[in-house]
Amino acid sequence: LRGLKSIPAVERIADPCIECGFCEPTCPSQDLTTTPRQRIVLRREMMRQRAGSPVETRLLESYGYDAVDTCAGDSTCKLACPVGIDTGALMKEFRHERHTSREERIAALAAKNFRAAEASARLAVAAADRIGDRVLASVTGLARRAVSPDLVPEWLPEIPGAAARRLPRTHRPAAVAVYYPACVNRIFGNPDGVSGPSLPEAMVALSARAGRPVWIPDDVTGTCCATIWHSKGYERGNEVMANRIVEAAWGWTAGGTLPLVVDASSCTLGIAHEVVPYLTEENRALHAGMTVVDSPVWAADELLPRLKVRRRVGSAVVHPTCSMRHLGDEDRLTELARACADEVVVPADAGCCAFAGDRGMLHPELTASATAREAAEVTARPFDAHLSANRMCEIGMDRATGRSYGSVLLALEHATRP
Repeated sequence: LRGLKSIPAVERIADPCIECGFCEPTCPSQDLTTTPRQRIVLRREMMRQRAGSPVETRLLESYGYDAVDTCAGDSTCKLACPVGIDTGALMKEFRHERHTSREERIAALAAKNFRAAEASARLAVAAADRIGDRVLASVTGLARRAVSPDLVPEWLPEIPGAAARRLPRTHRPAAVAVYYPACVNRIFGNPDGVSGPSLPEAMVALSARAGRPVWIPDDVTGTCCATIWHSKGYERGNEVMANRIVEAAWGWTAGGTLPLVVDASSCTLGIAHEVVPYLTEENRALHAGMTVVDSPVWAADELLPRLKVRRRVGSAVVHPTCSMRHLGDEDRLTELARACADEVVVPADAGCCAFAGDRGMLHPELTASATAREAAEVTARPFDAHLSANRMCEIGMDRATGRSYGSVLLALEHATRP
C-alpha cells in the first residue's frame, strides 16, 4: 500500500480528530490564520518531522501566532465536532505551557488581590475620559511594541466610560434570587451616549417591578468568574479565583437555597461550568448544590411574564454570544428582544465576535475578521436597537459595526418602565 496518510499521536485531546472539518465554519479565526482542524493538522506535521528540521522550525515559529494567540478560546468547535474535541481548551493549555513560574505567581497574586485590581481598572477607565482615546492608543501602542502584543491590550475608542463606584442598594430578606454583577459590569458603564440606568440598576428595577426582587451581596467586589485567568491559561490564578467565587456564592445563596443570577453570559458559563475542574473536592460538592442562572434566562422565565410592555421600538438586531450557545439559552435573547421591538433580526452570519474578554484588544485583527460577515449584514440597513447580553461582546460588535450595542435587559427595562 502506498500514499496512506499517517496520523501521528499528538495531545490526547486532539488524537480522535479525523480532520473532517465540521469545526471550521464555527471558528472565529478561519479567515485570519487557522481553523481547529488546521491547528491539529499542524501539530501532527510537527510530529512527523525529524527534530530540528527546517520544516519543524518554521512550523514552531509560526504556530504561536497562527494557532495559539489567534484562537478566541470560545470552544464552539467542540459543539460542531462529531466527537467533541475542544481545540480551544488545547490552545489554552499551550498558553499555560508558555508561562514561566514567575508569570504564574504574578497571575495568582493578581487573583488574590483582585479587589485592588478591579478598583484600579475602574479608575483607569474613568481617567481615560479625561486623557482621550488618541493619547491612550499611542501609549498602549508603544507598550505593545516594547513588551508584547499578546500581553498589553490595545486601547480602543469603543471602550465605554467607568461604572459607578457603588452598586444599587438591595435588601436580602425579600430577595428571591442573588444577583451577581460581573466584574466587567462593575468596571465599565453604559455604552457612550446611552442615558438611563446602568445594567445593575436595570436588573434590580426589573426584578422589583416583576415582584421578584434580587439581592446584591455587599462583598462582590474582588470576586470574578475566573475566566480572566482561564482564557489565558494561568492555572494558579484560575484555581484561586474559581474556589473563591464558589465559596462566596455558597454563602450568598444560603447554601444553594437561592439561585445565583449572573449578568454576563460568559461569566455565567464560567461559574456554572468552567470553574469545576479547578475546584477542591469540598468546593465541587458545594458547586453541585448551587443553581447558576444566566440573566436572559432569569428575565425571560421569571420577569417577562409578570411585566407589562408599554413601548416598543420598530426593529432590533441581536448578537447571540458563543457562551449562550454553550448554555443553550440563545432563544431567551430573541424572546426578550421581541418584547422590546416589533421586528427582531438574528443575522444569518452571527457567530463568535472573538473579542473573548480582552483578546479583541490584544489582537484586534481577530475580531475584525471574525465579525466581518455579520457586520456587513448588520450595517446593510438601519436598526433601532442593537442587543446582546455580554458587555465585552457588545464592545466588540460596536467596533465591528460602528453601531452601539447594549444589553437586552436595558431595553427591557425601558420597554416596561411605568
